[in-house]
This record gives sequence, C-alpha cells and structure tokens, in this order.
Amino acid sequence: LIQQTLIDIVVYQFTAKGLKVLEPTITKKGNVYTGSFIVDSNSTSIAFSFTGGEEKDLNKNMGYVIPVYNKNNIPEEGYYLAAANLYMGYGEFLLGLPEDAVKSLQYLEDGVTQYPVLKTNPVYFGTYLDAIGRVKKKEAAAVILKELQQFETKGNLSDTGYNTLINWYTKYKRKEKADSLTAAMKMNFPEGEWKNTEASNNFYKETDLAKKKEMYRQFVAANPSSKSYKMQLDNYKSQIAVAYAKVKDYSSYSEWSKGLSKQTVAFNNNNIAWDMALADENLEQARKLSYEATSYAKNEMLQPSAEKPDYNSTKQWNRERQSTYAMFGDTYAFILYKLGDYKTAYPIAKEAAAINKNDAEYNERWALLAEKVLPAAESKKIIERLVKEGLATAKTKAVLKNLYIKEKKNETGYDVYLAALEADAKNKKREEIVKSIINEPSPAFELKDFEGKTVSLADLKGKVVVLDFWATWCGPCIASMPGMNKALAKYKDNENVKFLFVDTWESAENKLQNAKDFMSKKNYPFHVLMDNDNKMVEDFNVNGIPTKFILDKAGRIRFKAIGFSGNDDALVDELTTMIELAAK
Repeated sequence: LIQQTLIDIVVYQFTAKGLKVLEPTITKKGNVYTGSFIVDSNSTSIAFSFTGGEEKDLNKNMGYVIPVYNKNNIPEEGYYLAAANLYMGYGEFLLGLPEDAVKSLQYLEDGVTQYPVLKTNPVYFGTYLDAIGRVKKKEAAAVILKELQQFETKGNLSDTGYNTLINWYTKYKRKEKADSLTAAMKMNFPEGEWKNTEASNNFYKETDLAKKKEMYRQFVAANPSSKSYKMQLDNYKSQIAVAYAKVKDYSSYSEWSKGLSKQTVAFNNNNIAWDMALADENLEQARKLSYEATSYAKNEMLQPSAEKPDYNSTKQWNRERQSTYAMFGDTYAFILYKLGDYKTAYPIAKEAAAINKNDAEYNERWALLAEKVLPAAESKKIIERLVKEGLATAKTKAVLKNLYIKEKKNETGYDVYLAALEADAKNKKREEIVKSIINEPSPAFELKDFEGKTVSLADLKGKVVVLDFWATWCGPCIASMPGMNKALAKYKDNENVKFLFVDTWESAENKLQNAKDFMSKKNYPFHVLMDNDNKMVEDFNVNGIPTKFILDKAGRIRFKAIGFSGNDDALVDELTTMIELAAK
C-alpha cells in the first residue's frame, strides 16, 4: 500500500463477549503511520485490517492476527479458537483473508497443547473436528470417530456437548448411536436448548397456517415470561405474517406484523413485494409495501435510529445501510416500472445502481428506465458505458439495440458496434481469469445421477469438466441457472466438455425426489449428481454455494468461481474463457 495516499486501519478485538471493532485515529509523518488504541480487558486476540482504496495488505495471505497474553506471558485461551476461525472462512468475510484449513488446524492443536481443557469445550471441539475433516480427507472419518468416543468417555456432558456428538455421529451415519445420545440428552436436560430448537424446526416445517397459529399460541402459553423468548416469538409471528401475505390476506399480514421491529417488517415488505413484481400480480399492493420498506431504509441510511454495533466498522455499517436502501429501492423502481410510473422510478433506480455500481441487475433497471425518461442520445451514452464496463445484461443490451435501430433506422452494423464496446471489458476479464488459474488435484468422486447411474472422476478423463455445486433452497444458485443453461447450450455439441450439477446440502427427506421435482418444474436439461452425504462438497472444501470448479482433461482443478454476479451473459463469457484455458 506504499503508493496509496490514504490508509484505512481497522482493529478487530475478539473478546469473551464477542467482536469489538475500533477505528483508531491515524497520523502520518513521512512514510510512517502512527495510532493507538486501548486493549479491551476481555480481549483474547486482535486482527488488523489495512486498506488503501480497493487494495488490501494481507501480509502474504497470513493476515495480521495477534495474540493477547495473560499474566503468565502465554496467549489467552480464546486466542486459538478466534485465530482458527479466521482461517476457516470467517477471515475471508471480515478481512478478505483466504481460507487455510491447515493453518486453522495448527492453531487448534497448539491451543490444546497449551490448554488441554479446551478439548472438553463443545464449541472448540466441534471446530477442531471440522478442521480435521477438511485437512485429513480420507483418514478424517477414523480420526473423528475416535475423537468422538474419547469426548463422550470423559463424561459430564452438557446439552451442547450432546448436540456436538449427535451432529457428528449423524454426519457419519451412526444413526443408532445418534438416537441413543439424543434420548440421553432429552432425559438429562428436559428443558435444554434442544426443546426450543425442535419446536422451531417443527414450526418452520409446518405449512398449514391454522396449525402454525396454534403452535404459536401453545408456545406463548408454555413460556409466559416472553422476554426470554422474544426473538423466537417474533420469528414465529413474522413467519405467520408472511404466510398470510402469500395467501393474499394483507389485513391479517398487517395485524400479525404489529409489534415486530421496523426492520423485520421492512424486509418482509420488500421480499413480498419483489415476489409480487416477479409474478406480475397485485402490483398496487406491491407498490404500497415496497414504498413503506424503501422509505424506512432511506431514513435509516440518512439518520440511523440505533447506534453503530460494536462488531461493525463505520464504513461497514454505512455500507450495510446503503445496500439495504439500494435493494429496497431497486424493488420499488422495478414495481413502478411495471406500473408505468417511469419518472418516479428513474431517480430511485439510478441511486440504487450508483450504490451497487457493479451489480448488473441494478444497472439493468436503471437502463430500462433511462430509455423511458431520457433523450435517446443520453440513455444510449449511459448504456454504452455499462457495456464497456462489463455491467450490461442481455436486457440492457436489448435496450441499446433498440436505441441503435432508432438512430440508424436499421440494425446493420450493430454486431460490430456491440463487439467493439465489449472488447475492453472482455479483455480485462480474461486477464483477471488468467491470473486466477490454479493447478490442484481434484478429489476423486463417485455419485449417482437421477437414473441411478454412477458418474466418477475417472469416467471423465480427457474432458474439461464444469462442476456446479447447488441446492434447491439456494437463491443465488437458482438465479445463476439461466446463465448456466446458456453455457450448457453453447457446448451441447462439444463432446470434450461435460457439465455436472451437484445437488448438495439438502435437508429434504427424499433428496432425490426433491431434486427431480425442482428440475422438472424448472425444465432444465442439467445432468444432476446427488451428493446425499455432503461428502463431495466437503472434499472440494466448498464453504458457500453456488461454487463452480473447472477441471482440465487430466482431472486437475484449474478454476474455482464462487457466487453469482447476476449477469447471465457475463457468466457465459467467464465460463467460456475458463473452459478454453482449461482445455489447453
């Protein structure tokens, strides 16, 4: 960051009470930055974030994670778990720090060496087992089952300890053992946390609205001291309110929303309004709900009703409030567009796109409205810039084509004109993709498809393989599927390229039928593999979905892509480049 004119420094203190964020005042003299802060008396460890513009100093991907020492000059107990979590994915969210399971396991083992009692802590122990699973791969099952046996033998289990054992035995298909421990937990802790967890799960699964209301009343009657359960009760009320909205009983939706936080109601309003807009129904009701949500979010963005949470930096907190307003505003602008109120919608869509400037969908709404309210030359200029920056969806490009035809009186030369606009963005993206190439062995796998046929990595030797990890409940996965379908169609006649869609992390009782029903409803021709045991997703160290891997003809991983940008065309271009490079 030596070339940066301004360095942003954030201090993350991990304490026994949670995360505490500090932003010390920094002064610069020459090339030296100086600042200070008081270490919280409950701190166990500290992580530093150094940012300059869009650049971060990650200390060669090791991060800056510092232990707090006790009076005996050894790190505090909590340091080891906090540090381990930073290298198990949390650090990527917080600091931009890449995951490193090997380093995480080393921290946890060091912690047990220094404080043997840590292995009796269910939270620490669960994280330790997770790290073993990620690092040791094939040997993990034997090692973990032995650890579970030792943990249970020590006795004096808490309800959390029982839960840890139950979850891990379930994962490794030791149903009889898991059932036995579940019975023991319920007997020893009749009022344990399991009771409310079970009630919440049953409540969530219940689809009959009348039964849902009765379950709510029973819970209230059984827990007269509602203060202790306010969060759970509010969650129940919110679910009932949303259920009423789904059957278009908006009066009851409003009644059940009373007493809920303004934030909860605003998010519910936005989600319901968005679904209405997508379905193109009840648009006036959608407009009303969306207006209330957007007004709330704008007020919170400009004048927040609460103080900044300890776990957020000022920049993060501001960004969160801006993003919420942009999301709600985008919904409102979309609804107004459908209602034909273009002038009201345009400035809102423009503001939402400015906040989320790299989101192609937000820019799409802005482009559609620009065509309606601005002079043709002005809207054309806006959309040309979006295309040049790689932020134009297919619909945005369709608007540009309309403007081009209006200006030229025909579409002659449009393809050349569009290609010229896209060239810089495509070249820049290709350079980024080339830099992201990796060369790692792919974990071996054998999974069955819908027809019961086994597909293995060995069967695919000589082909470039695109693996897409997804789930039926995953919104971004579903949103990416039209783009994946376009990519699949592009390579349908290329026998050297194989697309596989790995259904994982499902909780449905009949996972196969659940996935079949989903694909049948969506009418996608995908070759789906069933990762029923979540083994493949773990072997590939996937932390979130959708995640895509591109394997070369020798079965080595060449690219890993996480998430979905919202731009189908960009996804197809990205996959095309990756497939071409992997083929070489």
